[in-house]
Amino acid sequence: MTGESKRWLFGPVPDLLLGCGLGYVALFVVLSLAVTPSNGALYLAVVPLISILTGTPHYGATLLRVYEQRSERRAYGFFAFPATAVVWTVFYISLYQPFVGSLLLTLYLSWSPWHYSGQNYGIALMFLRRAGVEVTPAVERALYLGILLSFLLTLLSTQGSSQAGAYAPVQPYQGGVFQLLRIGIPSPIYGLAFVGTALACVGSLAFAGAALLRRATLRELGPAAALVFTQLLWFVLPAVARHWGGPLERLFAGDRMAAAFFWIATGHSIQYLWITTYFAAKDRPLHGRLRYHAKTLAAGSFVWGVPALLYSAGLEGSRLGGVALGQDVFVVLAAAVNIHHFILDGAIWKLRDGRVARILIRREAQPESAQPASPRQRWFAGAVYAAGGLATLGVLFSLAVRQLAFEPALRRGDLGAAQRSLRHLDAFGYESAEDYRRVGQLAATVDAMLPAQRSLEHSLRLQPQPATYLALARVVHQRQGLESALPIYVAAVARYPDDVNLMNQLALAHLRLDEPEHAVPILERLVRIVPKDEAVRASLERARKRSATSASGAPTAQGR
Repeated sequence: MTGESKRWLFGPVPDLLLGCGLGYVALFVVLSLAVTPSNGALYLAVVPLISILTGTPHYGATLLRVYEQRSERRAYGFFAFPATAVVWTVFYISLYQPFVGSLLLTLYLSWSPWHYSGQNYGIALMFLRRAGVEVTPAVERALYLGILLSFLLTLLSTQGSSQAGAYAPVQPYQGGVFQLLRIGIPSPIYGLAFVGTALACVGSLAFAGAALLRRATLRELGPAAALVFTQLLWFVLPAVARHWGGPLERLFAGDRMAAAFFWIATGHSIQYLWITTYFAAKDRPLHGRLRYHAKTLAAGSFVWGVPALLYSAGLEGSRLGGVALGQDVFVVLAAAVNIHHFILDGAIWKLRDGRVARILIRREAQPESAQPASPRQRWFAGAVYAAGGLATLGVLFSLAVRQLAFEPALRRGDLGAAQRSLRHLDAFGYESAEDYRRVGQLAATVDAMLPAQRSLEHSLRLQPQPATYLALARVVHQRQGLESALPIYVAAVARYPDDVNLMNQLALAHLRLDEPEHAVPILERLVRIVPKDEAVRASLERARKRSATSASGAPTAQGR
């Protein structure tokens, strides 16, 4: 092997594009130019397919490393069994206890940027050492500190008092059971901490870069430099843009914020598959690599599909109904899958030696080839791969139905076709509250009020949302009158007491029903929430006058 070939795993082009993040950089530039508020949802529509092809196998690669071979299961026994049991026990508790689920979600969103950052740091050091570059302890510490501080910038933006700087898009979780828990760092402290962390991050990375340039050429430092640039693009640039605003802010506003969160995770997954494929299957022929990737896909699909399926099956006919439904189950499942992955990955790549490693990792002297799997183990592995394969096919089927039948039917206003597609999704367990809400709204637009009401009621059973309550109240109002719609508004405000739109609609309903005394307290609270809304203030004054008139016994406008 030549000195040049020793620098690379698969070669300069795949390594730079997949391992060092330059492919992500190109994607970032394209998306920054192409994604607009009007078409951002189009890009998010391909999220499930890309997740299946990249994210799911990246989880499966870790599971294979820990669980496939007996020696590895014994080596990582603490992480493979007790730690795993704790994670999944907390997951199932979360489905019944919203606060526990919110803690799990917050831990995931806080930990994930460090997980990604640690991988960038480790791969950067790997490339430096493969190139024969001397990395002194001082340089290594400076590089590590710069990566750590870039992560802290993201953590600060997540925990600040303003949600404008949040790393993860929290909007999809609003109205759900689980919430991102924020410390709410006061603005003056947050501002000083942010500026100090950003300056220290730049200074540490500049020190490491200058020191390395004295020991190596730009060619030798290229891969590590690309990884540092990727790290800055993933975490420093978005945090700085959202904190200080300016022209860069629009790159991470609205739908772009959700897109950036997803594409960072995708870039990490591709990077992870690139390096795990090298260690696990580099010397295998093409069919061997394809078999390896099929196994990672099946294993990843198993861990994503089976826990949620067990929970859903347990709800059927059970009085112990969990608080999580629909999207909420997916949110807390994503948290559990990722935290489990972070724990296993940390054991694989970080525990090299030392007292903790000697206690938790027991390396077997006996070669794996001398420890053939028992028939029971082979049967269990086959069952896992089969279940994972079926889960993968189910997701692909749902994607095909959704993109080729359901979405086109909604766009052309074909209620019958949309309902048929939804029944197919429902039969395989891939329908969602959002699907039923959209079908209900379509039915309302074509004056099919009874089907609209049924779809919206089913959507609320799957996952209550403020928009669904509003749509259902309007349909019931048209079908049965405002008196029948009023309880829906009351139930919605009881569930979402701070939702301005719901409160306003409930107050207006009371006024239209000549019940100003019920509208006044609602509008008074609404004024406290939105004190600058002149329309709300005007409604409150009208309600007070009408309430006073009613109390005095004079006829109201409706009563005359």
